[in-house]
Amino acid sequence: MIGQTTASILIFFPHEPFSVSRVDSEFASEYEAAKTVGFTTGFYDHDVLEQGDLKTALKPLPFSENKQRLILRGWMIPGEIYTSLFEALQSKGYKPETTPEAYEEAHYIPHSYPHTKEQTSRCSWIYGDNVNAAWELYSEFSNSNAIIKDWVKSAKSRWNDGCFIPANTNEKRFREIYKVFREERGNLFNRGIVLREFMPIIEHGKDMRGMPIVEETRLFFWNGSLIVPPKPSDPSPLDNCNQWEQIARKFKSPFITIDVAYLTDGTWKIVEVGDGGVSGLPLDLTPDRFYKCLWEHTNNQV
Repeated sequence: MIGQTTASILIFFPHEPFSVSRVDSEFASEYEAAKTVGFTTGFYDHDVLEQGDLKTALKPLPFSENKQRLILRGWMIPGEIYTSLFEALQSKGYKPETTPEAYEEAHYIPHSYPHTKEQTSRCSWIYGDNVNAAWELYSEFSNSNAIIKDWVKSAKSRWNDGCFIPANTNEKRFREIYKVFREERGNLFNRGIVLREFMPIIEHGKDMRGMPIVEETRLFFWNGSLIVPPKPSDPSPLDNCNQWEQIARKFKSPFITIDVAYLTDGTWKIVEVGDGGVSGLPLDLTPDRFYKCLWEHTNNQV
């Protein structure tokens, strides 16, 4: 369903299951904020999209007669599904701002790492989920604390037994951690295994799961420019704003996120990069402020 306002870009949201006229409740506040500021809006069926039925998934979206520009704003999807979505949207007359190649470059760690390796922790990866190959890969990190992830996400909700790998972990314990990690990711496991050297981020205690509460900020970029400055803080990630924008400009996608964290040595480093369309808003960023700033950038008003 298309909103009543007009804009140069359409924001494409998932709708509620079995209700093509209502936005997914998790995106309700974003949907209202996007419409209020002036964006055109449209809906798709996320569950059906994941099943590969593009025709049904895009049924709520009418054909575009004027090559309507479009930004996805929804749940994470694998690169293969994004490619199918991109092609189906093109066939309905739309022009998605992020190409499949650009989506994968920001979405998958092995693709983003060449752009960030000077400002992030050391990492290596394999394709697939063979535990023997993962153990062999761990030999590169055995003297350092490390994190295990797939090519997109970790099982950080199981921090102590399925995510964090202490230095000099033996093979038996590594396999135990790997097993928990793989079970937690389940069908969401994406492409392969990534091992990253653990960065000593400033902590503010731990949550009830034992996961560190860290000094970390998510930054959104449009065409290499920071969209929304974070709230003033000390220390501030904006001390390195030009550096983050220079890195953002290396990516093919116009719409990306860079998560940065403050380390115990007094520096800010990159934790990860993501596609802007499938990256959640941080708790301290309201949808109203985000969409107002996004509108200004996408309409060249800044």
